[in-house]
Amino acid sequence: MFAAIRRIKLKPGMVEEYTKLVKAGAVPVMKKMDGFKAFYVMVSADNTVTSLSLFTNKEVAESSTQTLMPWIKENLGPLLSSLPEAIDGEVVISEGQ
Repeated sequence: MFAAIRRIKLKPGMVEEYTKLVKAGAVPVMKKMDGFKAFYVMVSADNTVTSLSLFTNKEVAESSTQTLMPWIKENLGPLLSSLPEAIDGEVVISEGQ
């Protein structure tokens, strides 16, 4: 399994708008990607949003950031207080129920 992690700092009060836009725009794009497994989003108290996308395909995990960054900048730009950070890599431990 492979993961793409994105970290975004939102302007205060923008979490609800971020959630609405991502559900309507980015999630459908990811679901169409080969090997898409899951998408999770965590919001911390300081309005930092961390998202985790999981894929079975390494190349798609790596390219998901290239695919989504233009969408993020175009659609989420007004909500951001800093540029997004992105990393991707292999999941080496996976525990769950």
